[in-house]
Order: sequence, then structure tokens, then C-alpha cells
Amino acid sequence: MHNIVLTSIKVVIHATMYFAVSCDEVTMIDNQSWVSIHAYLVEGFKHIPILLNLKRLVGGGTTDYLTNVILKSLIWLMGA
Repeated sequence: MHNIVLTSIKVVIHATMYFAVSCDEVTMIDNQSWVSIHAYLVEGFKHIPILLNLKRLVGGGTTDYLTNVILKSLIWLMGA
């Protein structure tokens, strides 16, 4: 099931002309920080959100670390 979803996401991303990547950091009750990485695709006049990855932040929420997490997630998605 996971491979089917990943394949579908790749097909949609390759077919679209515009996309934006967004991430939101959330701190849970047990003091763990998580970041959700979304891609927002524009197809026609439709705005399609896709959850790319949900990662636990171990190294804190610095800009350099978040950028590294986002880039590694995109590389993993395109290579998977």
C-alpha cells in the first residue's frame, strides 16, 4: 500500500508545473518536537496538499536543521 501511495505522489509531482513545500513544527505534550512536511501542488485551479513526511526533530528546530530535514525528505521521496 505504501509503495502505491508513493508511486502516485511521484506521478502527480512530475505532472504538475508548480508546487510549494511547507513544514510545520509541533511540540507534543511529552516535549518531543515533530515536523510535518507538506507539498502543495497546483493543478488547474485545484490546490492539492500532500503529506510527504512526518519526522521527529532530534537536533532542535534551528533553520539549518529544518532545511536539512526537508531536503533529505525530498531526496528520499524522489529516490524511493
